[in-house]
Amino acid sequence: MLNKTKILLKLILFLIICTNSFAENKLTTSPKKINAKGLTKAGTGEKVYSYDYNLKIEGEYSEKFVLGHGDCGSSGSFNDCKMDRGRVERQMEYVRDRHQWYKFSFYLDEGWDKDTTVSFAQAKVHNVRPPVWMLRVDYGVLKLTMDILGAWDSTCNYLLSFEEMKGKWNEVIIFANYSNKPTPWLKDRYLGLWINGKQKQIDNCDKWNLFGKEKSAFSRKGSTFSYGLYHSYVSNELNGKAIKAGVDMKLKGWRDKGAGAAGAVSSLTNKPWEVDWPVKLQTKRMWFDNMENIKSEENIWNLEVK
Repeated sequence: MLNKTKILLKLILFLIICTNSFAENKLTTSPKKINAKGLTKAGTGEKVYSYDYNLKIEGEYSEKFVLGHGDCGSSGSFNDCKMDRGRVERQMEYVRDRHQWYKFSFYLDEGWDKDTTVSFAQAKVHNVRPPVWMLRVDYGVLKLTMDILGAWDSTCNYLLSFEEMKGKWNEVIIFANYSNKPTPWLKDRYLGLWINGKQKQIDNCDKWNLFGKEKSAFSRKGSTFSYGLYHSYVSNELNGKAIKAGVDMKLKGWRDKGAGAAGAVSSLTNKPWEVDWPVKLQTKRMWFDNMENIKSEENIWNLEVK
């Protein structure tokens, strides 16, 4: 009887430890799955990625991301520093589940630059550059894009305004159906989006099979989810700010031919951090908390569906 009691106590202790260790972030993300580390080059003394024990929703801490002028990392052979990008981002392990729920809350810095663009959450398949879906804050507006489809009308804008985001926590829930058949309970759609418990109307983004022509890529390795701060073609923004400051940079230009389904993208240079700009990008800060990834094809939280 005594041995059984000891075994039971050990089991309870083990479950408590496991529960606490995953309570902060319920995603299958290892500590090493981050593309940048250390202090931001903005000179503020902040780490590009850290735990914040004060600004949080649940548990002991939230995850804080800082992207300053010159901050860039890499992912495999893709080097942000030489591809006109700035990024600090965490990535989940690849999974082959065809029905997935993504839940997280994000907090936009009170001093966010309204004239900038950034992606902060995206799902991708292995070796395919365009994301399956991506959440962005562009010029102070939250929007959803379906880049892998490459269609001009596969973008859903004005999901939240700048005033609704800055200095506030907002909860996002996404249901993604990566199969070949639409979801009956979602009124035969492939994607559902709820913000702060309310369903968002995303008719331009939820009607099609989410992978377009890249179905075989998912079959090989599955999909992954990334979150953080990712700023593409920073030279375009920097050049615009330089012109406003009265300086013509006279750069030769560059075309990113591998941009994906939408075709090549033009910018001023692929190596923006080697240029002596007369202006600097304002430091971006975003926090994440209350994160989950659940594999299920059911409406697990009984969310409203219109």
